Amino acid sequence: MRQVFPEEAFQSVLKSYGHHFDSGRLRSELQVLYSDQDLQGNRGKLCDYLVFLKDMELDSALPQLYKLFSLVATIGATSAGVERSFSCLKRLKSYTRNTMGQGRLSSLALLAIERTLVKSLEKTPSWLQLTRTHTGKLQ
Repeated sequence: MRQVFPEEAFQSVLKSYGHHFDSGRLRSELQVLYSDQDLQGNRGKLCDYLVFLKDMELDSALPQLYKLFSLVATIGATSAGVERSFSCLKRLKSYTRNTMGQGRLSSLALLAIERTLVKSLEKTPSWLQLTRTHTGKLQ
């Protein structure tokens, strides 16, 4: 870890996330981190710093620093996970569309078009009971 306070990086953090922090206190807490050899130690990973702050009960003494580390830990470094999720969703939707028969597709479209009627029928106990006894299950 560097011992020189990175003013440009600090200003960048404030520009993006400044409304989440007390900037004066955050600057002071970061300066303590950059100047104190005990806090720097051999911990190079962000998760190690978070655990260290929590274990030493410094999260209440350095709340802005702890909040900053927590924020950085939750921000994804890449969008690969999100892109994989959307790719998987796209494949599932394609599979569903391709395997669904025309009759079911038409029925689903009709239900979507007449959803207010379906919602009102669902509130009618006799219709719901009739549907269950006729088909054996609620469709």
